[in-house]
Formats: sequence, C-alpha cells, structure tokens
Amino acid sequence: MKGDFIMGAGYPQYGFGQPPMPPGAALQPGAVVPGQERGTIFIPGLGMQEITDWRDALIYDMEVLPIAIATGQQFFYFRNLAIAGVPKTLLETNIVTPSQLPSDHRAIVYGVHIMCGLDTVHDDVKALMANGYFEFVTGNRKLEVNGPFWALPSPFGLNGYVSQDGLAVPRELSTINNGIPSMAAAGKMAIPIDINNELTFQGTMTFFNAVVLTVPVNIYIVLRCYLQTRVM
Repeated sequence: MKGDFIMGAGYPQYGFGQPPMPPGAALQPGAVVPGQERGTIFIPGLGMQEITDWRDALIYDMEVLPIAIATGQQFFYFRNLAIAGVPKTLLETNIVTPSQLPSDHRAIVYGVHIMCGLDTVHDDVKALMANGYFEFVTGNRKLEVNGPFWALPSPFGLNGYVSQDGLAVPRELSTINNGIPSMAAAGKMAIPIDINNELTFQGTMTFFNAVVLTVPVNIYIVLRCYLQTRVM
C-alpha cells in the first residue's frame, strides 16, 4: 500500500505504506505491542505494521573508463557488481542487487551527480566533460534525468585551481573536479524520483566522440536521496 508523500522541513514527514489511523483506533496505554517479527508492531484496528525510518543517504556506483574510449561507447551504472571480475567494495558501490534496492528500502532521489576520481588530472576532466553524455532511467526505460557530463556537477570530492611546478617536465600540483565540493552548489531537484524496491534503475554514460585519456579514470554516479528502511 502506498501512502501520501508529504514534505516538511526538507524531508518526508509521513512514510509510505502507513495507512491513516482509522476512527476509533486512538492508541491506548499498552495497546501497541511488539510484533512477532523485529521491526513490526501490532496496532488494534490496523493489525501488524512495519516500523520504518527515513535518513539522508547516498546511493553510488563507480565504473573505470579506459584510456581509449571509442565513438559511441557506453558505460552502465548500478547494474555491475564487479570490475574485471573482481567484486566491488564499498569504496566503489553500495548497491547489493543489480539495478534494484533491497526489499525493505525506498529512495526519494533529489540529486543525480557525476564525480571524477580524486586522482583525475585536469586534461582528462576536460575531455570527459566535453564528450560525455549521461542518462538515468527507471522501470521500462522511463527517462528521469539526462544531459551532458558538465550538466550534472558533483558537490563532492576535491576542487581547486590547476598549477604546475617549474621542472623541465611540469607536474600538476592541484586538481579539479566536475563541480564544487559544496552541497549548496548542487541544488535539489524540483521533482524527485521515487524508487521503490520493485522498480529497476540504471545509469548510462555515452561518448559520441572518441576520447583518449592520460590513464584509466574512475567515474562515480552518486544519487542523493531520502532513504526509507525498516527499523530492526
């Protein structure tokens, strides 16, 4: 059962799946008792109910872009749990089921961001921003967010002016990223994306032009969201 989603003070005030209290079912001392399963309670007139909670959270995934990216080459996010056969760790993703949330989760996504790995050099960031295109879809290919690489800036990571030392072969001394590390610099979406545990989702990064990078580059897709989970 899906309830109304009400925003207040910047976060959900009333969870999904919680029907309104029926007339005459006002709680009495001792009326609410623990359910037979953890994270549930029994309410007279409503029966067994799950206890859920909301928190501000991130859902993220990383893919490694090769040095040579071909024209039309695509990279898929949130569906691969390994890189070159090696399982991803929490440094690369917090997805446990390809393209889906766990069975007791629900996410209200209010930001989609592209973040470069912290060791990405200036020229590679520029090449990726100039040639990359990203789209985020849910369910049966419903387009939720799309745009060039530069249109989805990240409020995370390092940022700064690029400078070089005075050696014969100059070395880069500082770094840049796709955006500024500030939550205020990346506003919330006017219309959030509602993802329940039955809805699939995927990100696709496409390069319409060939790109040659200095080294393989780690690129993250980060979803900022309100996450509903079952209280255990």
